[in-house]
Amino acid sequence: MAIVAVNENDAKMVPSGHGTTKWLVVNKNGAGPEVMIRHWGPGTDIPVHSHPYHEMFYVLEGEIEIGGVTYTSGSCIYIEKDTPYGPTRAPKGGKVLRYAEAGTGK
Repeated sequence: MAIVAVNENDAKMVPSGHGTTKWLVVNKNGAGPEVMIRHWGPGTDIPVHSHPYHEMFYVLEGEIEIGGVTYTSGSCIYIEKDTPYGPTRAPKGGKVLRYAEAGTGK
């Protein structure tokens, strides 16, 4: 994968486990990066969990809470692999850019 470019407006919005997602970069074999835009609503309540890959969130709109800390628009949160985090909530709704370095990205 040398260069991948996609416009958010061209990505289809699909229901996901905790809101809706626009997949921008999808790894087909489980061993590459994934980039998505996640829309979380007030009902978002993701329990404490971890992933076997590095993960990054950039808050585009609204705010999200991770572990009781509120992150507003412009915040960048990097989580090293195997680091438990959460619960993750978006009481007022939030839109984040999510990057997962490897793994399924689910």
